[in-house]
Amino acid sequence: MSEFHIVEARPRTDWVYDSLHALEVAVTQELLGEDQSVGAEWSRASYSSEVTSLKGLLLALPGKAPTDAVAGRFGLPEAPESPVEVLGALEFGLPTRDNLHLMDDVYIQVLRRVRREGIGTALWREARRIAAEQGRTATIAWSHHLAGAVSMPERVEPSTGVGHLPVDRGSLFAQSLGLQLAQVERESRLVLPVDPDLLATVRAEAEAMALPTYEVVSWIGPTPEVHLERVAELNRTLSVDAPTGDLDWQEEVWDGERVRLSDELTHRTGYSVSTLAIHAATGDAAGFTLIHVHNAYPHRPEQWNTAVAAPHRGHRLGLLIKAVNLQHLAAATLEARYVETWNAGENNHMLGINTRLGFRLHSVHGAWKA
Repeated sequence: MSEFHIVEARPRTDWVYDSLHALEVAVTQELLGEDQSVGAEWSRASYSSEVTSLKGLLLALPGKAPTDAVAGRFGLPEAPESPVEVLGALEFGLPTRDNLHLMDDVYIQVLRRVRREGIGTALWREARRIAAEQGRTATIAWSHHLAGAVSMPERVEPSTGVGHLPVDRGSLFAQSLGLQLAQVERESRLVLPVDPDLLATVRAEAEAMALPTYEVVSWIGPTPEVHLERVAELNRTLSVDAPTGDLDWQEEVWDGERVRLSDELTHRTGYSVSTLAIHAATGDAAGFTLIHVHNAYPHRPEQWNTAVAAPHRGHRLGLLIKAVNLQHLAAATLEARYVETWNAGENNHMLGINTRLGFRLHSVHGAWKA
């Protein structure tokens, strides 16, 4: 058995992000067959910004805990200034503008050679302690699984009854902690380049129903000032309209300043390609979609938010803005080889749009609640 202790990383302890990245590369290659890490620079930027959420990063390090270490804000010794081998990590967020009841985005990773030695359980135990001390009554944690594994005969089904996960190491560990599967999310992948004729056909088909009632505008980079409030409203819409299964998720509070601050963070280490649909007569926000390209891995852009406001549905806006955005991505990011996107298993409408554009199932992810 490996002796270990748990520390918390301060945002400016630089070496931990390289170590976290190395751990994530190893784990995602094992689970998904390829490197799907977020990158050290992205982690550095993310953990340095706490505008809408307090961010926690706990590390399991070899040996006994130092007796003279300074305690951090979550009551654990702070990580040392000099690099040390990281055996395991736990990440989480504590929202500060909305969803104040929630500990969100909990994810545990442990080096393969030291698994089944209590590291993951010890990290989870600290997360539960911190959640209680911070007054958080609900927790959302995640597990990742290869799409091919869902054909295994043994499966775990969420309370929604939509989708399932294989009975594998990840789902067994989650269940051993007392977690309940609340939703299954699908990761779909679109191989690039998309046939330009297909995008042109899809765009023309959607434009026939949407124009001239709606105006479509696109940009690369941060949201233009004139559109900040429109994008904020559609982010709020997404927070209440996207299926959340049996998760205790509440409406997010968005305004133009939150969009600006979010853009500030996401564009430190990458850039976004965005398309917005506006109701021509009123100027109201109708639909929005965004693909983000990380500088560290421009070959695999990520499809992030897509939302269409309820009063404007039925005009093929979702299909239109996604097709337009993919056309702009093709011109802006020549290195891109595929686009990844994530959708709730019960989001049949968006999954249908993605399938029409050529997305195919690649992996599945479990959203677990405590």
